[in-house]
Amino acid sequence: MTDINELSREIIETCTAIEAWFTAAAQPADLAPLLERFSPEFRMVTMQGSVLDTQAVSDFFGPLRGKSPKLRIVVDEIEIVRQWPGGACLTYREAQSDADGIESVRRSTVVLEALADQPLRWRHLQETQVSA
Repeated sequence: MTDINELSREIIETCTAIEAWFTAAAQPADLAPLLERFSPEFRMVTMQGSVLDTQAVSDFFGPLRGKSPKLRIVVDEIEIVRQWPGGACLTYREAQSDADGIESVRRSTVVLEALADQPLRWRHLQETQVSA
C-alpha cells in the first residue's frame, strides 16, 4: 500500500491546486488535471450537509477561477485512519483564510483510492466545520 508521505502529498497537492484555482494562479487548462484527481464515483459531503458528485464538483469549480485572489489554504494534522490494498481513509485539518482575514477551519475525512497502475484518486470527502 501507499505510505503516509504519498497520501499526505496527495492531500496537500490537491488543496494547493484548489487554492491556485481560486486565486487564478492556475490557468484554465489546469482545471482538467485538478478534476482528474477525483474518482468518477466521487462523493463529497459539504459542511452544510449537501452531497456533491463529480459533475457537481466540476460545475462548482468551473466558474470560480480567480474569485478569491487572496485565499490561503493550510493543511495539517494528517493521520491515517485505516489502509487496505486498494486505498486508505485519512483525516486532516484544513484552515482557509481570505483577503478580509476571515478564517474557517474544517476537519475532513477522505477516502483515497489506490488502484494498481493508477494515480491516487479521491473517492469520498466529508467536511465538518470547526466552531470557534
